[in-house]
Amino acid sequence: MGKDFFSIKGVFALRNCVFMGFLAAIAVLLGLYGTVYITATFKAVSFSYLPGAVAAALFGPWAALAFGFVADTVKFVANPQGAYHPGYALSEMAHYFIYACFFYKQRLTLWKPFAARLIVIITVFFGLNFLWQNMMMGSNAAAFFTGVRLINNFVQWPFHALLTYFVCKYTVRLIRPMLTR
Repeated sequence: MGKDFFSIKGVFALRNCVFMGFLAAIAVLLGLYGTVYITATFKAVSFSYLPGAVAAALFGPWAALAFGFVADTVKFVANPQGAYHPGYALSEMAHYFIYACFFYKQRLTLWKPFAARLIVIITVFFGLNFLWQNMMMGSNAAAFFTGVRLINNFVQWPFHALLTYFVCKYTVRLIRPMLTR
C-alpha cells in the first residue's frame, strides 16, 4: 500500500459519486433479483457484493466504506428481510474495505480474490455477523446459523473468488480510463 492509498483526494468527485451511485443501484437490483433464498432470511447465493468489489477496486478504501454503508442501507430499505441492525452496515463496510486493501491501485492477480474472500468469510461473516446475530437472536440461534453458513460460504468460496476476479479485472480495465479523463 502506497502513501496515497488512504488519500481521500478526488475520491468523491462528482463523476466518481455518480458511478458509485450506479454501482449501488446495480447492487440493489442484484440483491432483489440476483439472490436465491433457502428460507425467508437465509441466502443461499447472492451476487450483490460484486458492485461493491468493483467500487473498492476503482475508488479505494474511503469509497469502499461509504459504498458499503449506502448499499447496505438502500438494499435493506428496498427489500427488508427481518429486523434492521446497523451492525450489518458495519459488516458491509468492512467487507468492501478488505476488498479495497487487496484490489485498489494494485495489479489484480488470481490469488488476491481468494485471499480477500477468505478474510471476509472469517472476519466479517463469522466474526462481525455472528456478533450481530448473537445480539439480535441469542447465542443458540447464532450458533446454528453460523454452522449452516460455514458450509455454505466455504462451498461457494472458490466460485465467488473467481467471479470477483473476472468481474473486477475486466470492469476496472473498461471503466478506469473513463473515470480518469
